[in-house]
Amino acid sequence: MNDLTGNRCPRCDAHALLRSWDELDEAEREVVRRLPGSADRPIDQRAARRRRWCTRCWHEATDDDAHKA
Repeated sequence: MNDLTGNRCPRCDAHALLRSWDELDEAEREVVRRLPGSADRPIDQRAARRRRWCTRCWHEATDDDAHKA
């Protein structure tokens, strides 16, 4: 089963909490902007690479994460 497609966080195992940039509300987007990963790449690049964020533990997941499992 592909956890990423099922919106299941690979870090905290939370169900239905992985959201794309477009699915986040403004407060959640502000949290994402302040995450350590923000120093590596601008948010527009991170969002364009199909990244999703867990709104429970703030893990940043990519489609590549599903293939590593």
